Amino acid sequence: MRKDPDISSLISLLDDEDEATAVEAMAELLYRGDEAAEKLAELQESPDPLLRRRVHQLESALTMRRRRREFSRLLAMPRPDVARVLVELHLQWFDNDPLPEIASRTAAFVLQGRNGAPQTLHELAAYFRRCGIVAERETTLRPENYCVGLALADRIGAAVLWVLLGRLMLPESSPIRIVRHVEEFALYDGKALLLPERDWRVVRAPGGDELEAWDTRRALKFVSLMLFSAAVNSDSFRYVLTIGQAVSGLPDDEVLTYLPYPYRPAPEEEPSGAADANDPF
Repeated sequence: MRKDPDISSLISLLDDEDEATAVEAMAELLYRGDEAAEKLAELQESPDPLLRRRVHQLESALTMRRRRREFSRLLAMPRPDVARVLVELHLQWFDNDPLPEIASRTAAFVLQGRNGAPQTLHELAAYFRRCGIVAERETTLRPENYCVGLALADRIGAAVLWVLLGRLMLPESSPIRIVRHVEEFALYDGKALLLPERDWRVVRAPGGDELEAWDTRRALKFVSLMLFSAAVNSDSFRYVLTIGQAVSGLPDDEVLTYLPYPYRPAPEEEPSGAADANDPF
């Protein structure tokens, strides 16, 4: 392959019977990214099954790359769109799920809650109980608890997911906010706490410094990092790479630099603490 071939030349190699040649062309097309997307789209329905398969593989990889970038952009906003971030995070894990379906399911749940015009913790608690929502403790052993589409379908999810959606149902001017109390996420109105993990009980808030206020951006980042930790627990290189890049926002060639061995090659000799020096998280 000649140096810096144009897009058309690379695409002409996609139906090459030599797998090594085709793989090299695909890698170069992935590097070109969106520059190649338009021409690839023209070949989606090619009569050549080999070409069609390789084009679909490339388009799938490019779609996931765009989703990672979009997720990073949304999460970096000072006041992120909670529903959009949760939907995009779901698609980092369940990448074959249709985006419109997950977005519609999330929007419908929030809209139904808003239509009840909740103003108090008791009203929010009543809505979640009517919906049969179960909030579970934070754990990296159940990644599906942090994926909004599946959590809504099964009515089971992490407490942090439900407090984010609950706050989204309230008017923006509502004094109710997200807090963390003794390692539990809750909603707090200044006097009482709504505790999802305790069957949506509303209790008197403790005094002193036992409550830690969380804004929505911090809570969304927590959800993202729990899913990333679940990927590490499952020892899935693919999910560690894709979710790590989505959360960190690092480019493709740097995404593994912050991770320890075995996710990057073991260095000859690395000073103590060097791996954490530029931790993007």
